[in-house]
Amino acid sequence: MDNKITYQTIIEKKEKLFEVKAQLKTEFIGLEKIIDEVIDLLMPWFLFPDAQLRPTIINMWGLTGSGKTALVNRIIEFLDYKRLYVQMDMGEFESDSASWIKSMFTDDLEFFHEQPGVICFDEFQFARTINKEGNELGKDKLRVVWDMLDSGKINYIPYQNSYYMLRAELCLMNLMKCEDKGVIIRNGIVEEKEKEFLDTFSEYYFENSNRNGMSVDKLYFLSQDFIDGLFYLFNDDNMPRHKLKERIEKCDLNGIQRMIVEGANRKNAVKQLDLSKSLIFVLGNLDEAYYMSHSLNPDISADELHEATCKINVAHIKSALKERFRNEQIARLGNNHIIYRSFTNQNFRDIIVQKLNDLKTYVKQRFQIEISFDETVVDVVYSEGVFPAQGTRPVFTTIKNLIEGNISKLVLEMIAKNLNATEVIWSYENEKFVFYFKDFKQQLLHTHEEKLSLKIGALRKTDNIETQAHTAVHEAGHAILAALTLRIIPSLVVSKTAFANSEGFCMVNMPEGPLTLDVLKKELIIGLGGYVAEKLIFGEENTCSGVSQDIEKISEIANRAIKEYAMGNDPVFIRFASSNDNLAILHQQTHTEEALKLIKESEQEAKSILEKNKLLLLKMSEYLTYNSRLEEKQILKMVCEFANEDWVNESAFVKKEHYFKFAEVITKQIEEQQTLKLTI
Repeated sequence: MDNKITYQTIIEKKEKLFEVKAQLKTEFIGLEKIIDEVIDLLMPWFLFPDAQLRPTIINMWGLTGSGKTALVNRIIEFLDYKRLYVQMDMGEFESDSASWIKSMFTDDLEFFHEQPGVICFDEFQFARTINKEGNELGKDKLRVVWDMLDSGKINYIPYQNSYYMLRAELCLMNLMKCEDKGVIIRNGIVEEKEKEFLDTFSEYYFENSNRNGMSVDKLYFLSQDFIDGLFYLFNDDNMPRHKLKERIEKCDLNGIQRMIVEGANRKNAVKQLDLSKSLIFVLGNLDEAYYMSHSLNPDISADELHEATCKINVAHIKSALKERFRNEQIARLGNNHIIYRSFTNQNFRDIIVQKLNDLKTYVKQRFQIEISFDETVVDVVYSEGVFPAQGTRPVFTTIKNLIEGNISKLVLEMIAKNLNATEVIWSYENEKFVFYFKDFKQQLLHTHEEKLSLKIGALRKTDNIETQAHTAVHEAGHAILAALTLRIIPSLVVSKTAFANSEGFCMVNMPEGPLTLDVLKKELIIGLGGYVAEKLIFGEENTCSGVSQDIEKISEIANRAIKEYAMGNDPVFIRFASSNDNLAILHQQTHTEEALKLIKESEQEAKSILEKNKLLLLKMSEYLTYNSRLEEKQILKMVCEFANEDWVNESAFVKKEHYFKFAEVITKQIEEQQTLKLTI
């Protein structure tokens, strides 16, 4: 019978997890795979916590604002685990002065002893134990965290125990001073040298710092403060307060000392906190793995960023952890590493729609008005609020400022105009929000406009047409050469960005795979595209300082090709300066000449392609002069329409993951060799 009950309970718990998983997927857009992983990993703990010999650890790494903390908190709510859940921000313990961390952990988690609790270490990157140079930081106070992650068992002195032990020790020291001064105590009362006693004990308390409102006098050892302190020191049900008082009433100074020592000896100073049945979440942002996390540019492609984060794997995570923690600490984190991907363009749009729908529901319930948000509202929120590397937080802030802030204006307009509207169409037109108030027959009752001041949108506007035209030519040069050499369309070209430190950029899709000589040469051609395009359109005297980064980059690539990658005449590694390494071959002038030749050949090829496709260069430049960006589909369309190449059509271009055909080459050559063998 008991087994049937147990089986039924397990089935119910498993069904509960499936329900939670389904609900989470409706709330957290773009995290479907993450949710599957988390639920699968916590399932054994949720179903059989008593079977655990050590905590279940789930590590979750991602960019800021990717939903790590929110997901964990929501899981706790759905599983009704708030009573056995604690979240700790490790940023609070970054300071070396936070020496109280062990007592805080142990005393606060005492309720979790041998319970299937849930502990969340948030912002775990701040718990680093080695610095950027690889030196130990000496954060001994965090040892308790690593003990918790290892066995889940922590030996500690409870705060209450240590508190009364310290107060008892101080009392004994004061009594020894009183003895030296000749203080006499009989029947628990100070009878001689009272002044010396008061000088020693005037600031002392045992249990309560205000001594329950009583000052120290000759009857202190019979006071509530002293007896309460002694009671908690003994911590023995067989030693109630009245018995302690009776014993004190028979004591002299040495007798009181003996009582305190007896109580201290009875106290179990060390306890063990057993958290082995727990589930521990470790959440953090690892800049070493998410190299793109520092980008504050709202104009970078969300899809491109997402694709970059998709390449991060467990090996990258462990390598990043090695920059912050010792190997044995990384081992204690285990192998349950869940890697968050950044949100795609569509994810962001879906999140915006979801939040707008939440507001629609609120307004409907509160004011009985149906709001219909036009797609243009989604567009403006995206444009203002999406910083791809910063996740959802800027989006939510933008919705609060742009949308929530205007709901009150919408309601006030209805009241002021006494409108009996049942629906409001909310649109964005010509830098204004436009509200179309309609009745239940869908007849227009009133139109109201609210002027918007867009901060990010304003930064994208052309403020100097000549500067933007120059940038447009430069970036168009990169984009066209990328498309016509690699036959891979760039993701994005931007001629005016909202980012303060950038006038424009081109996101080239370099082939996925090894850096071959073919790809390297094309990278040089593309890298010179801005410089060559400027010379071709504006003349050599009007090339600008903006080419300096391109020139520096292509110079480095060419030098590495010849001196490190064995792509020159001499397949050797070349040192740039004198070396004590007898195996190194020193730099020679001929190798510099080879690198320079490689650059000059690339420049000539770039010039040839852009001259042949000058109309395409001018058309793309013209568009980017009056518009801030061109996306992949637009670039493809423009290249197909204006390129002067016989091979150009939509089907002629490939994706970067399909650029190389090495596997096909091997298969083909095997077939050729087998055919050759048969003919011999």
